Amino acid sequence: MSAPAATRRLLRRETRASRTAPATVLAALLAIVLLGLLGCGVAAALDPGFRADAAALLAGVAQALSAAGVAIGAGIALIALAVVLLALAVVPGRRARRARLTGRTALVVDDGVLADAIADGVARRTGVPRPRVAVTVGRRAATVRLTPTSGVPVDRDAARTAVVRVLDEVGFALTPRVLVATEGVVG
Repeated sequence: MSAPAATRRLLRRETRASRTAPATVLAALLAIVLLGLLGCGVAAALDPGFRADAAALLAGVAQALSAAGVAIGAGIALIALAVVLLALAVVPGRRARRARLTGRTALVVDDGVLADAIADGVARRTGVPRPRVAVTVGRRAATVRLTPTSGVPVDRDAARTAVVRVLDEVGFALTPRVLVATEGVVG
C-alpha cells in the first residue's frame, strides 16, 4: 500500500467514529432473546405444564394484538426500531475532528481546538475580552457569539475577517457566522 493511501486511511480512521458499540449492544440483545427462546423451547419439550402456561400466554398476546390499534402501534414501534438500527449501520459516525492532507504532512485538528483558535483570533482583532467570545464549530460553519462591553460597539466585519484569517491559516474551509449580542455586559 502506498504512503498516501495509508495516510488517507489513517486520517479517515481518526475522523470517523467506530460502530462497534451499537453493533455490540444489538448482538448482546439478540443473544439474550435467542437464549431465552432456546430456554423456552427446552422447557416446553420437557415440561407439559410449561407448554400449557406458554400456550395460555401466547393466546392472550394474540388476542391483545387482534385489536387494530395495538397491532398498528406495535408495527410502528418495530418500524421505528428498524429505521434506527439501519441508520446506525449505514450512516457514518463523525468525530468532532477535521483532517487535512498536504504534500508532506497530515493534520488532524479537534473542533474544540479550532474553536479556541478562532475565539482567540476574534478576541485579539475586535478587542472583546476572550471570556465573552464563544465559538461553536459545526460540520460546515463556525458560529461566533460576541457579548460586548456595554456601550462599546463591536465591528462585526472585523470579527468575520478574523474568523476567515484563522481558518485560512489552518487550512479549513468553514462558513463564518458572527452574532453580536444586542445587550452588552457591564465591564
